[in-house]
Amino acid sequence: MSEIEQVTLSMNGFEVNSYVVHAPEGDIIVDAGAEPEKILDATSAPVAALLITHGHADHVNALDAVRRQTGAPVYMHAADAEGKVRDYEPLEDGQAFDLAGLGIRVFHTPGHSPGSVTFVVGHDQIVGDLILPGSVGRTDISGASWEELEESIRRVMPLWEEVTRLYPGHGPVLVAAEELKTNPYLPPGL
Repeated sequence: MSEIEQVTLSMNGFEVNSYVVHAPEGDIIVDAGAEPEKILDATSAPVAALLITHGHADHVNALDAVRRQTGAPVYMHAADAEGKVRDYEPLEDGQAFDLAGLGIRVFHTPGHSPGSVTFVVGHDQIVGDLILPGSVGRTDISGASWEELEESIRRVMPLWEEVTRLYPGHGPVLVAAEELKTNPYLPPGL
């Protein structure tokens, strides 16, 4: 059994989430965007891996500092790593792997950025900026696409169950069933 701990960080007054997944055989950090010491203070076991939902600055700015202190490998999609992050393990759509005794599935979910991914951990999903509280990730920025974002959301929605929680890049942890009822940006029809 694993626990996903939300760590709310401040990046020049702008809040961004990092997550520490307390897995059976170590911790996994997702999105080291700012305040590396605050992220590391949330760990309770050796860090087995650093996962990145997408390559925007508010999700990777503290990556080098956290990597230096943990020595953990970085996993991210090549489309967002190019020119920004060196020495990483590329993530593939549909990939399933075991990290620190925990099974994780990867879905390539572009739209907010070309290399955005969603991590499926048990019934839950760490969604980055794919879905936000009552909203979705911005599509008015370079490399973004509303059509791709909507298609990506349609790919992860069939996995949602009554108990599924969504862990977004900004804001509180969401209950997928509630977002289905209240989020006007989610595509209808499921």
